[in-house]
Amino acid sequence: MNMRQKIGMLFLAFAPLALFGARVAPLPTLPSGELPNSEVVTNVALNVDYGRLENLTFSLELNASASNSLSIAVGTANGDSLALDEVDFEWGYDCEKWFRADTETGNVDEWQEPGTGRVSRTLTIERSDFNPQWNRLRIVKRGVGDVEVDASYSREYTKFFIRLR
Repeated sequence: MNMRQKIGMLFLAFAPLALFGARVAPLPTLPSGELPNSEVVTNVALNVDYGRLENLTFSLELNASASNSLSIAVGTANGDSLALDEVDFEWGYDCEKWFRADTETGNVDEWQEPGTGRVSRTLTIERSDFNPQWNRLRIVKRGVGDVEVDASYSREYTKFFIRLR
């Protein structure tokens, strides 16, 4: 086999990685609040092929301050929006701290964020921790002034495997 054929074979072997890898979904822009410190909420359908899921990754980025807050809640909604009693967990930033709250157990983990300015963090949920019934994301923003928010999630699916014997 010459070098050109080897490169062609490698391309064919790894092309499915690009086709079946993670899919990133930027979440819609949050509506603006009526008051400087009002809460705004957006609900987004969470469509995941659980049979192929390896993990689910959430990313949040915002201008941190002592009053700004951005969080993502995940749960099983009975309607178009995720009510507070339908949330299974909430994760995000609130007043200089990152947190993850499990509503079933009531446990809340917090991590202090030193300083202010642009901050970001990522949370990955493995398949074993993902509930196939989850169908809705609830994104909540609070804070004084322009919070400048970016939020997204990606789904990592099973990749192409090569087995040599």
